[in-house]
Amino acid sequence: MGDVEHMFENLNTAVVACNADFKVTYANTKCKQMFKATMGIENFVGNQMDDCHKPETMEKLKTLFTEYQKKKKNLDYYTLATSDGKLTIVNTPYYEGDTFAGVVEFLFEGSLA
Repeated sequence: MGDVEHMFENLNTAVVACNADFKVTYANTKCKQMFKATMGIENFVGNQMDDCHKPETMEKLKTLFTEYQKKKKNLDYYTLATSDGKLTIVNTPYYEGDTFAGVVEFLFEGSLA
């Protein structure tokens, strides 16, 4: 696992993961830098996702997590306009065996389209 973590730490793409209960379990250095710059949050690993999301966003995430649990969806993405341009957010579920365990999210600066 150390090699995978080393790889994520050296990406120029933000990576954040949470478990099925919406608890943030991992954020790479790039992600921490982005959150510090945009939200003033130093380290949010261990926090609940609703600590850094609006209630309406959490409702959308709850629906998405249900789709992942039922394996009706295996990827989701959207693009946001930011003061620096665009941010494309891609998330995908991960499983422990056959059980939904959480989501890994990649935040790409710019549009992937």
